[in-house]
Amino acid sequence: MIQQPVSTLGKTTLAVALALALAACGGGGDGASDPVTPPVTPPVTPPTTPVPEAGFTASAQWDVALPASGSAVCYDFNAKAEVADCSGTAWDLKVKSAGRMATLWTNSGTSGSGKGGAFGGPFDHTWDELLTWKNGTTDPTGAAIPATAFAVDSASGVFSGGNSIASAAFEYGVGGSSDHLLYPNYRTFLITTDSASADTAGTVTAPVFALQLTGYYGGAGGTTSGYPSFRWVDRSAPTVVRTANVNASADWVYYDLAAGAVSSASGTWHIAFNRYNVKLNGGESGSGTVAGFLGKTPAGFYDGAGAPVAAKFTDASNQNNTLADLSASDLAVPARAASWVKDSTSSPLQAAYRGVHPAPLDYGWFTYYTAAADAQAAGLPAVMHVIKANSANGALVRGGEGNTYARFHLTKITYADPNSSSSQQTWTINFDVQP
Repeated sequence: MIQQPVSTLGKTTLAVALALALAACGGGGDGASDPVTPPVTPPVTPPTTPVPEAGFTASAQWDVALPASGSAVCYDFNAKAEVADCSGTAWDLKVKSAGRMATLWTNSGTSGSGKGGAFGGPFDHTWDELLTWKNGTTDPTGAAIPATAFAVDSASGVFSGGNSIASAAFEYGVGGSSDHLLYPNYRTFLITTDSASADTAGTVTAPVFALQLTGYYGGAGGTTSGYPSFRWVDRSAPTVVRTANVNASADWVYYDLAAGAVSSASGTWHIAFNRYNVKLNGGESGSGTVAGFLGKTPAGFYDGAGAPVAAKFTDASNQNNTLADLSASDLAVPARAASWVKDSTSSPLQAAYRGVHPAPLDYGWFTYYTAAADAQAAGLPAVMHVIKANSANGALVRGGEGNTYARFHLTKITYADPNSSSSQQTWTINFDVQP
C-alpha cells in the first residue's frame, strides 16, 4: 500500500522563525555585547542608477542515477555537482530512493545541517509561473518573501510536539515575550531498540532505555544554546543512571546509548540531536529498529488547558525531583509492538498524492502508473509500475548556505531498460540558480 506523506508547512515555518530567534537571542550566550559608538553622518553623494537585484543568472542540470532503496544522494546547485556525501551546508537538494520512486528534500531541519528550505511544493507553483519570478527573495509583484516562508524539513516522532517549536521535550519562552530561552519538561521517554517487540524490560541484545532531556545550554560558561543534556537508564539495570551533554549547535550528533558515547550516522546509534531537534534510528530517520513511547509527564508542568506553568519550569529543583521517574513503576508502556512511535519525516517538497489506486497517482513531481495500459496511454512502454516526470510543476528552494536560491523542476525520468520497471532509473533535474 502506498503511504501518503503528511504536510507540515505551517508548523515548520513557525519552527524556522523561532530557531532564528533562538540563534539571535538569549540562547546564544557568550555574555558579550557590542560596544556603543557615536553615530557617524554619512557624506552626501549624488544619486546613482539603481543596481538591478540579483536574479536567476545561472543554470544547472543534475542527471542523478537513483541509488539503492533507502539511500540518498545530494547536489550542490552552485557548484553544479553531486557531492560526496550529504553532510555540511555545501549541498542544496537531496534525492532519497524508495525503490520504484524517490522523494526530494532540502538541506534543512531533519534532512541536513544547512539553512535551506522550500517555498511550497510541486502542487503550489507551475514551472511557467516560476519563470515569471525575477529572483528568490521577491515574488512577481515585487513583494519581499519572508525568510520564514522557506519551510524546513521536519521530523514527526515521540519527541515531536504541538507547541511553537514542535517539541515534546522542551518549551520556549515560558516567561513571556522577553524570555527567549528553552526549558526542559523532564518527560520520561521509553526508547526500544527492537520496535517489533512490545517488551519494555529489555535484554542484553535488545535493550530498552528510559531517557529524559534535562537541559539545552552548555559550552564555555554553560550558556551557549544547542548543547542538549540528557540522562538515561537501561531498563534491565534501572539503578545505573548515566548522563551526557553534546554539542549539537551546528550539525546532527549521533549517540549510542548502550556504549554511552557519541557515534556517527554510519555507526551504531540510537538517538541523535540537532539543536532542540531529536530523532531516533528507525522509521524514516534511520536504518535501525529504534522507536519511542512517552512514559510520563511529571506533575505541575502544564495547567488544565495544557499551557506551560512558568513557575514550575523555572523551579531549580526540577532536575532532582524528576530523577526517580527514570525507574518509576508507573510509567506508561506500549500495549503492543505497533504502539511504539517510529520516526517519520516530511518536507514541503513532498505532497499527498492525487488520485485513487489503481488509477494513475499524481505525486506532483511524477505520475505513477500501476497499469500497463495507463502507462502506454501516457506515451510510455506498456509496462506496469512505471513513473513519468511532470515537468510542468516546479518549486523554489533556498540553498544549504542560506543565501542562494534556485527554481527547479524534474524534466525527465529514464529507465536503463524501458521495458523493465525495476531497471536503473535516472532523473534529470534542471535548475535556474540565483548564486
